[in-house]
Amino acid sequence: MIKEDLPGGLVARRPRADDQPRVLAVLDDWWAGFGGDAGSLQRSRLLPRLFFEHFTASSYLVEHADGTVAAFLIGLLSPSQPDVAYIHFVGVDPALRRHGVAAALYRQFFADAARYGRRQVRCITSPGNTTSLAFHTALGFRVEPGDITVDISDAVDGRTSEPDIPHGRVTAHRDHDGPGLHRIVFTRPLNGEPPTTTSTTSRPASAPVGPHTGRDVRVCFLGDSFTAGVGDPTRLGWVGRLAAATDPDGTYLTTYNLGIRRETSTQIHARWKSECLPRLPAGTDNRLVLSFGVNDTTVDDDDTTVGGQRPRVPLEESVATARTLLTEAGGLLPVLMVGPPPGLDEARNSRIRALDVRYAAVCGTLDVPYVSVFDALAARPAWAASLAAGDGVHPGAVGYQLLADLVRGPWCSFLNTNGS
Repeated sequence: MIKEDLPGGLVARRPRADDQPRVLAVLDDWWAGFGGDAGSLQRSRLLPRLFFEHFTASSYLVEHADGTVAAFLIGLLSPSQPDVAYIHFVGVDPALRRHGVAAALYRQFFADAARYGRRQVRCITSPGNTTSLAFHTALGFRVEPGDITVDISDAVDGRTSEPDIPHGRVTAHRDHDGPGLHRIVFTRPLNGEPPTTTSTTSRPASAPVGPHTGRDVRVCFLGDSFTAGVGDPTRLGWVGRLAAATDPDGTYLTTYNLGIRRETSTQIHARWKSECLPRLPAGTDNRLVLSFGVNDTTVDDDDTTVGGQRPRVPLEESVATARTLLTEAGGLLPVLMVGPPPGLDEARNSRIRALDVRYAAVCGTLDVPYVSVFDALAARPAWAASLAAGDGVHPGAVGYQLLADLVRGPWCSFLNTNGS
């Protein structure tokens, strides 16, 4: 899995004891000397040799083609909490950040931990590390309620701020690592992540592993660029966040993201059977999530109609197409529909709002659950800010998290309904 997810030229393996001084040697460079000598000492104390001797089966080291260290993740399977796996320390070469390296390491750790019978992953960060806060919440981690609330700002451990980091206040645990060392505590449920075929993990003798006996649920997410998660630097979008945050209940969940940029309802209807049905074999609990509409309301710059105001798909045609698609799909498997989100263009927003109302009515008639997100997102300044910080149309990580939060409740109910 790691090999497939990492950028070209990078290779992942298990660390060895002689890797410890190599990792320590790159820390000060990667952290740009943050904290001076005291900061350097603190980081070195977090990575004693024991982690490279006794926790290698749950840790990873990534190297460039020339053998230099590119990234690492030090994790462990808690010996005192048999349901918990813990991520202790992660580092990525600054030149590789926002290339999916850390996310690939985390996903590998999730899959390994799930195979070892662990149902939860935990880790911590300092309240000032807003980049870490944004990264972990994007991967489905939740902030565990603490006993203090702290301000977070644009400062990221004293370094330059990055887009899509959260702002405001966050709960933390007072003196978690000693006097004055407050920490944000993250928890993330494991959701039956399948074992990976390329893992080099050696199974610890103490890690019981049994056959998977839960539901085999397969879900196709069919839609446009919002479904695909365009604009999200974490590459998760709202679909990935839903899958990552789904509570563990014995479900073996497989999701297929079939979003294509610029596609309208007409184009999506034309491909739904050829795209979805081969991924939904007989004998499994198959489901479909639909989300489209924004592209239907778009007026192209080269529109030659009077006034240049004709959308790509007229309202009535868009509604009729949605009805046809829902009828066809609903006769074969359970369907959930997520409505189109708002943008920054008020003229187009009026068309999106009208389409949202009509989609909701169609779903109500066909007894298909519908999640309207338009009004809720339009009322959130963070949504508009996330759009403005990107390409003006698609949100960043913060916006997709807002969207995922709105869909999560109906999504969980949808998964718990009986399939056909």
